[in-house]
Amino acid sequence: MSRKRSTFTTEFKTHVVLEALQGELTISQLATKYAITSKNILNWKQLFLDNAALAFEATDSTKSSKAELAKLKKENEKLNAKLNNVASQRDAAITKLQGLDVAVKKKLIDTHYSKLSIARQCEIINLNRTSLYYAPKPTDDKDAKIINRIQEIHTSISSAYGYRMMHQQLIKEGYRIGVNKVHKLMKMMELQAKQKQDDQNKIHPYLLHDLSLAKPTKL
Repeated sequence: MSRKRSTFTTEFKTHVVLEALQGELTISQLATKYAITSKNILNWKQLFLDNAALAFEATDSTKSSKAELAKLKKENEKLNAKLNNVASQRDAAITKLQGLDVAVKKKLIDTHYSKLSIARQCEIINLNRTSLYYAPKPTDDKDAKIINRIQEIHTSISSAYGYRMMHQQLIKEGYRIGVNKVHKLMKMMELQAKQKQDDQNKIHPYLLHDLSLAKPTKL
């Protein structure tokens, strides 16, 4: 029956070799002490000495790695500073873009720009995407005629007409239109009744001078 081959850990081999290098015990004594062969100890010792230079090479490699790591750290700090600066400029530009009128924002959207989707472009400048595709309903001929007449009345007859008085004037002229429609059209035209300056400063007479107010009037 063959004898099973023994295996030894790296730590055990190193410990035996270091003790052999100290020279306090002979190779034979060490072999007896650890129940191993002298050949094992001699082989381990030679392997240890052959690779001793690797320990110094590892030290040099560690120093080089530390220097390279320090260099990369400095470069990373510079890049972070530049990135923060660019991010601040970007945020300032986006804030200005978001404050623009809707009509101007629509012109900024590039539907053919493949690197940035339309949805993302709208999100950046805070533009509702539905407004991008919204087309206002065209004014029909009837409304256009009424709008022109409202403008004429406002200019030539009285700029003090509100939408109710304007509605009454249009009815008198034979137009068939509701008061709400007149209100909507005048709002769209941004027309507001202007109070006459004379009416603002006019002092109305007191009409109760000749009446006795000793007791309340019975109803």
